[in-house]
This record gives sequence, C-alpha cells and structure tokens, in this order.
Amino acid sequence: MKVINSSVSAILLCAAVTGCSAASDEQQGQGSSAHNGAVTEGSAADVQALFTSEGERPEKAIVQLIKEAKSSLDIAVYSISYEPVVTAIIDAADRGVQVRLITDRAHAEEKGKQKKALKRIREAGVPVKVNAHEGKMHLKMLIADQSRVEAGSMNYLESSAQENDDVVLIIKDAAVAAKFEQAFSHLWDDADRFTDWSG
Repeated sequence: MKVINSSVSAILLCAAVTGCSAASDEQQGQGSSAHNGAVTEGSAADVQALFTSEGERPEKAIVQLIKEAKSSLDIAVYSISYEPVVTAIIDAADRGVQVRLITDRAHAEEKGKQKKALKRIREAGVPVKVNAHEGKMHLKMLIADQSRVEAGSMNYLESSAQENDDVVLIIKDAAVAAKFEQAFSHLWDDADRFTDWSG
C-alpha cells in the first residue's frame, strides 16, 4: 500500500482522479479551496493508493470503508456483483446507514450477476438509480459519511479484484469529499438523466 502524505502528491492524485484544481486561492481569485474540492498546500489530506497489480487488495479497503460508514454511503459504480462488497452494502443499510446507489443501465439489465446483486441491495431498502441518457454511467466512486472517498478504476467485481490491473484511491479530506458528494447529488437529483431502477 502506498500512503501519500505530501501535499504535492495529494494535489496530483486529486487532479488526476477528480479534475479538481491545484491552483491557490489567489490564482483562482475566489474563496476558500474547500469550495472547489482542491487539496491545497498544507492540507491534512490522507491519500492511500492501492494497486491490484502490487497485491495490495484494494477490494478489502473498499469493504472496510463500507463497514466503517456510520451515517451515509453514496455509491456510483459501473459494475457491481462482488459478493463481499454487496454484503457490506446490505449490512450498512441494515444498521441504519443511509445508502444510495447509482449504476449503469445496460449493465443492470444485461448482466445476470449484477441484476441479482442489485435486487438484493434494493430488497435491503437501498434506492438504486440508473442512467436514462445514452452514455455510460462509468463512474467508480464511493463517499462514506461525507468525509471519506474511494475512487479509481476498479469496478466492484470478482474479476477486478483477482484478474484486472486496477487502482483505488482512499482519500480522507473534507474538501475532496464535498466535491464528490456534490457531483453525486447532481446525478441523483437529475430526473431527466437518471431514473429509479425497476429491475
């Protein structure tokens, strides 16, 4: 596991994954960086980069993040059927965590394992939405308690955990989490582009 504590590395990782700006407040001519999701110099951001190719088991970090959630869990993921993640999501809902999930419509309709996983998740009381637009819902991100973020290239699949070359970033930073939460909420609230999944 690579633990990155320097502000420069955190800025680069944040920019690579979220597109957030690394510019200073003076350069932006705007208010605090907490409003734009940037990790700035002096930030106390804690960023972990976990690579499947290095044997760092990022899927375990994802499950742990879900298990640690206390109040809210917002997930947008292209593919989901990996049993430990599905079970952790259901357990979170059962213990009172407010869970919302967005996934890709084509995968939800065409992939048998994903459809089965989504039905289990919905039966646990978790609302599930899919894209109504023509493009893919290709995000892979999770926000826990509006304070911790998981993002990267990894879908929640057994093949991603055991076969693929993927990376997961675990970011503990309030400003970055707020940026991700804002993006998730924009998708969730967009009734033209996202609809309830009916199974």
